[in-house]
Amino acid sequence: MRMKKIIVAAFTCFIACHGLAQNGEGETGPYHKFAVYGGVGPSYFFNNLIIFKNQVNSFGYAFSARVMWEPQHSFLSIGIETGYFRLYTASGTISDSLSGQQSNVHVSNSSIPIQLVISMKFSKQIYADWAMGQSITFNQVSASGITTNHNATTWSLADFTATVGYRFIQKTRISYAAEIKGFYSSSYSNGTIAAVFIVGYRL
Repeated sequence: MRMKKIIVAAFTCFIACHGLAQNGEGETGPYHKFAVYGGVGPSYFFNNLIIFKNQVNSFGYAFSARVMWEPQHSFLSIGIETGYFRLYTASGTISDSLSGQQSNVHVSNSSIPIQLVISMKFSKQIYADWAMGQSITFNQVSASGITTNHNATTWSLADFTATVGYRFIQKTRISYAAEIKGFYSSSYSNGTIAAVFIVGYRL
């Protein structure tokens, strides 16, 4: 249900903003070389698990945010990117080897990247980003009848994100875009892909 709401919201924003294009394109004004971007959308995890593999829900969601320095007459820009990827959730049953008691287990895994990003413009609308850096991975476990803490937080030191985007509205200060974003975390070989609706604002 949550995933359906995210998809519907992103699609509604895309249609609404696309309808504003005739009024927003072509505006002129002073150039602002610093910009912030943020967005949200659904994601899909490439299931590489061994335990609970058949109980994994690969559909999640992603948030993306970045701050960019964009020189006016350059097709390259640089900045810092972060965000939040809900990679997967899994539910199943485990048995205690001593007592034989069964417990229902729910696992969720997510990552927060902190990366240096380089962006390249191929045209006024089409661009691609490449980001490398670290990420924090959160593994949360809850089980009925088990009081011990099995949650874990780890650093992954060599992760990357690749993005292809289409900017369909570009005003003097505000822009709207749609992106396909792939994220890979090296510590557990986690990979996910997301479709993100992005709003940009020049500072």
